[in-house]
Amino acid sequence: MKLLESHSFFSHAGLFNLCIVVLVAVNGRLIIENLMKYGLLINSNFWFSSRSLRDWPLLMCCVSLLFFPLAAYTVEKLAWKRRISDPVVITLHVIITTTAILYPVFMILIVDSVVLSGVSLMLCACINWLKLTSFVHTSYDMRSLMNSTDKGGTKSESLDIELFYDADFKSLVYFLLAPTLCYQIRYPRTAFIRKGWVLRQLIKLIIFTGLMGFIIEQVSMPFLRILPLFNLASL
Repeated sequence: MKLLESHSFFSHAGLFNLCIVVLVAVNGRLIIENLMKYGLLINSNFWFSSRSLRDWPLLMCCVSLLFFPLAAYTVEKLAWKRRISDPVVITLHVIITTTAILYPVFMILIVDSVVLSGVSLMLCACINWLKLTSFVHTSYDMRSLMNSTDKGGTKSESLDIELFYDADFKSLVYFLLAPTLCYQIRYPRTAFIRKGWVLRQLIKLIIFTGLMGFIIEQVSMPFLRILPLFNLASL
């Protein structure tokens, strides 16, 4: 319980433990009731079936998500060279980031994919959207800093900022591959890869993905199956 105290609430460990407590408290009773009423409802077709072979459009959609960081980089490059104004930059970034999160949802609804394919695509789409948002905010702050230096500072200070930060394509590529959602100019790095930490995060991803699927099929699906019956009864 120490990790849930006020001084550690905003840490990753405290927030993670709070999510676990809320998840167990909210869904524990429903899961037990459904297990007693319906039994174990998990089956392999929920995650993978012959229909999964038709989900190749989702794979292509996942690959095409790389277009949105490229588009955001192009907008920032034009803004850095002062070829487009700030209102235009903000409008373009809103369009890019909104499309980046709605486009995968639209594809999933069209394809009617199985759970595993849809969850994998939305996981990639959410990560991509969060990275795009961080990149846009940081780039905007740096451009604002340079503009304020141009107005109230010396020309050498403005030149230092421009040399210190530019819409660099290599830094964006590294940010997309790095396990972080916060875009920075410089990243603190260890001298070696912490394989134990990477393995723990992978295990957590597998466990909670399976837990999410278990809750969906064990708790949500029985309710969704009987919901049309309630609608018919009300008529």
